Amino acid sequence: MSRRSLLTSAVGLAVVIGAATVATTTDAFSNGADAGSESTAASASIDTVDVRRGDLSADREFKASISFGDPWSVTSAAAGTITSQHRIGTIVGFGETLLRIDDKPLFLARGAMPMYRELFKVDTRQRDLNGKRLELLTGFDVGQLQSFLLDAGFDSDGKLEMDGIFGDSTMKAVKAWQEAVGLPITGRVDSAQIVFAPQPVRIASDSRVGAGFVGLEVNNVESSVLIDTSNRDRGALPVGSSVRVTPTNATTLVGVVDEQEQVRGADGSLVWRTTITVDEALPGDASTATVVVTETLAEDVLIVPVGALLALAEGGFAVEVPTQTGTNLVRVEVGEVLDGQAEISGDIAVGDRVVVPT
Repeated sequence: MSRRSLLTSAVGLAVVIGAATVATTTDAFSNGADAGSESTAASASIDTVDVRRGDLSADREFKASISFGDPWSVTSAAAGTITSQHRIGTIVGFGETLLRIDDKPLFLARGAMPMYRELFKVDTRQRDLNGKRLELLTGFDVGQLQSFLLDAGFDSDGKLEMDGIFGDSTMKAVKAWQEAVGLPITGRVDSAQIVFAPQPVRIASDSRVGAGFVGLEVNNVESSVLIDTSNRDRGALPVGSSVRVTPTNATTLVGVVDEQEQVRGADGSLVWRTTITVDEALPGDASTATVVVTETLAEDVLIVPVGALLALAEGGFAVEVPTQTGTNLVRVEVGEVLDGQAEISGDIAVGDRVVVPT
């Protein structure tokens, strides 16, 4: 499929239609109802089609890869043997387990601040080395924990507040949560039990069950669809255009071309990378997709089959229009040509019938 102007398509059209060149004079063309030359064939015995108005467009297909962004390692104090692990591509939401270590779950919770310290209820009756009475733990990380507990429904006495202070009500909620999920009931929480992240994550590494835990690779749930093309082909994917994205073994979704940039391909050569965003989440295990874009070469134009065009000896093209006693030749200008259909203009209108040789 390529864009062809009248100058570049004239030779191709003459070959495609496979018709003899029509020799004419200036007076042989129709310029009105009474002008033109008539053939001797009876109009009732020839095949014709209507001139129609529409767009010349076709679907173009590209192979694409799906990227979930660069992975990063989950920070956790957990140590031991991996006893349960999700497969690559699994999406883990808030309140769900990332994996199990020594058969103890490591949970994902919503939060912008990492779990950098152990959270627990300080015994305020104790004093520090300077003799100062200890104070309750406070901070943004405590508020994150309280929010997690409230979302999970662990506030049976209704006293827990997201105030950022680890007091009695927070300790009770932690113990209730630990009992419910099978963790030691200590009332203390660290990164061996909960990992905070600002968004759900996608499992990006395939750790072997039975191996020692050394870290867990995750990446974004949000994905991008990437197409690498030549400079010529990138023109079929203009920024802002709508496309249809079908991940392998999944349903088709609507996407939008977001950006284009020149990058180094896998073989080191320069390619144009087109990034497509999709409103809906793609399957976490998706790695490739088919992208279909509808390429429009001409909008709201008169269209006839290429087979209706007659190449003229003196150059240019005409169509054959039936009359009551035969046919007239009507000179036309040819614009875009696509998939056996041609854009025309001239003394011709929508609904006029033209001959298509069989």
